[in-house]
Amino acid sequence: MSEPTVHRRKVTVVNEQGLHFRPCQLIALAVQQHQSSMIITRGSTRADAKSLLELLALAAEQGTDLELEASGPDAVDVLSEVSELFSRGFQTPNQSH
Repeated sequence: MSEPTVHRRKVTVVNEQGLHFRPCQLIALAVQQHQSSMIITRGSTRADAKSLLELLALAAEQGTDLELEASGPDAVDVLSEVSELFSRGFQTPNQSH
């Protein structure tokens, strides 16, 4: 049996407050809506993106570089969705600061 393909993408935390509760909640909710799994890595620290507590433990401040690793049947879709959250600074389309 072959190993599942892992798709990776690097992102940077651009919002001023870093990965506090709300951004972590948005990430976890986005990943939970997909069948694929996602790990977010900061250096040697790895977090299951479906776990709010593990995401908070990354303690990622503004400017922190992270790596997203997704695997599963809709890995590309979840990777794109979470990357978009990072690039928008976790702002929703109808939300300004």
